[in-house]
Amino acid sequence: MTFVRHAARLSAGTPAHTLRRELVRGASNTTRIQRKAYSAEASTSIDAYIRDMLRAGPVPTTPAPRQISILTSKAPPSDASLFAASIDELIGHLHTLRGRETPWISTTSSVDRHKRIMHLVRHLVVQRKHRLTAFLYECIADTMGNPESSGVTLVALMKDMAQQGIEPTQRFYAGALESLMVHPNYAVMLEILEHSRANDWPENKPTLAVALLRDEQYELAYDTLMELHASNKLVEPWIYDVFVFVFGRMGFVDEMMEILVARLSLASTQGLDTLQYFALDICSASFHYPGTLAGWNTMVRSGKVNPPDGLVENVLNTAARQADTVLASEALDMLAQRTKLQDYHYDSLIDAFILDGDLASAARLHCIMYTNGIPVSKAAAKRFVTSAVRRGPEVNEWLHSASRENLLAPPRLVNAAITSHLLAADATLAIDLYTCYEQLCGDKWPPLEVMLQLLPHCSDEATAAELCDRLLEELRAQKSEEPRQMIVQKLNAAIEKLVQNGRAAEGRLFAEKLGKLLQRPQLETSS
Repeated sequence: MTFVRHAARLSAGTPAHTLRRELVRGASNTTRIQRKAYSAEASTSIDAYIRDMLRAGPVPTTPAPRQISILTSKAPPSDASLFAASIDELIGHLHTLRGRETPWISTTSSVDRHKRIMHLVRHLVVQRKHRLTAFLYECIADTMGNPESSGVTLVALMKDMAQQGIEPTQRFYAGALESLMVHPNYAVMLEILEHSRANDWPENKPTLAVALLRDEQYELAYDTLMELHASNKLVEPWIYDVFVFVFGRMGFVDEMMEILVARLSLASTQGLDTLQYFALDICSASFHYPGTLAGWNTMVRSGKVNPPDGLVENVLNTAARQADTVLASEALDMLAQRTKLQDYHYDSLIDAFILDGDLASAARLHCIMYTNGIPVSKAAAKRFVTSAVRRGPEVNEWLHSASRENLLAPPRLVNAAITSHLLAADATLAIDLYTCYEQLCGDKWPPLEVMLQLLPHCSDEATAAELCDRLLEELRAQKSEEPRQMIVQKLNAAIEKLVQNGRAAEGRLFAEKLGKLLQRPQLETSS
């Protein structure tokens, strides 16, 4: 089946499951190209292709003054140098440059193997009139992996080969498949696999895995690679490395970690530190706890790397989500040695303690923050109090314990605790925090709203009178008229509530004080 018809049948957007079917069963209705009779004359189409691949350069008008190495010379060998070599020698040079039988050994000369191969093939076809053979097409297929080439060029080469009546060989398809690792072409890949399987040629599964990855067939690429690993087939370490980097960038973190684990099982350790540091960065940014913990143990606790602040913050947040207080504390300590800690740094560690059920440490950390001038947000205080809703006596003890260590509790935290006690009908605990408010927080008394909530629950007359006086002080501190009127309305509502609760004497006394402050007749209240 020709590539053109195959490409017409399968669009470039064919989904992965279609590819999987094609890989299994191949094409059904195969129509072979009518190959032309072979001609000994040089092909003009292949000559044009080779000319396009080579950049134009100065044509020497005189023979080279000295013989230069065809393989290792930095400049392309001249026609005179090439004519001095026999055709068998040039073909031998092509075998060496391809590196199929013996790996190519780089020299001190900077040689572009792809262009050198094209230069020699062009000389043989155009200058020596050497007949086209499958070997020459194999040589050209090996150059298709050059970044300057393209998938379109490979298609043109396969068409030209068919027109010349030359059957593709296993080595030709091997080179073509390798080129797809650089220049993906979905339909050409199917063409290659179909012909390879029709001839019972062994598939180069590692190359196929990379080609699928380059074609963004991520699921098929992953399955192919992991099948190779499960069957203990030889796969070069760099292939695992490429998969780790690509999957990490794409956000396939679980699959990335599985491939990394497979890579760690290989004997080669070259580049492993870089690979694991990359995985730590990706996992911490994605809140992937197993990968973050493994990377931190391997790279940071071992002293191999000193991670930047951004990565450490990601580790801190990841540990907080999983209630790993040890890892979170470690990350926070590292940040504290480098920069001034902010409230969100502490919040992450506090969240870790709360999730771990260690509310005593969370309360103490809140106090450390406030004592060091770091504000505690209302949301953070609410999270703590909500978590300790059924542990009222312990909350008071934690706050008193911090006070004994000369730590100041955040007013927002104490206010939230007072409100929580009142909602839980634990007025005694709320009054306890109120009476020690200045000792706990450093402020004289709670905000107006908290004292208004406390007043109806305060059974001790002395404490209730003190609360009323402080409420009036709040009113007296207001300078503008609008806030004063709002507070007066709230105080009047509190007086009415006292009367409704059977505390008319206290309400009447409070009303008298309020009236004197407002310099107006006393409010009449019924018994």
